[in-house]
Amino acid sequence: MKETEKIFHCTRCGYCCHGQTTVSLDTDDQERMCRALALPREEVAARYWRITGNVVQMKVIEGHCIFYNEGCTVHNGRPWRCAEWPLHPSILTDESNFSAIADSCPGIKKEVGYDEFCIVLRKILADNQRARC
Repeated sequence: MKETEKIFHCTRCGYCCHGQTTVSLDTDDQERMCRALALPREEVAARYWRITGNVVQMKVIEGHCIFYNEGCTVHNGRPWRCAEWPLHPSILTDESNFSAIADSCPGIKKEVGYDEFCIVLRKILADNQRARC
């Protein structure tokens, strides 16, 4: 069993894809998305991204991420932040963050308990950090 599966299993409910804000895309995210869409950067930027100065984000349409359509339509090219959500570092510093995120995400395995959840999450975040370096 992968570490992530101990504390989270995505139900693809799409709750995290809804709202008026979206995540910023780093250079790796942008390249991965272009490859997944098999489109040139210029076309992806024009069709799917909101660019403000040096900040690149996915557009929001009708109150959700442009790539949400009863699931992520760019799943293999999604930003690393989307791939890691809802396993957010803020959970480690405040149990109320864990509660708020768990209440909105049916994939969080609340039955694991906060302390065990944090032990596993610390390992996942450390492993992910090493992988990006």
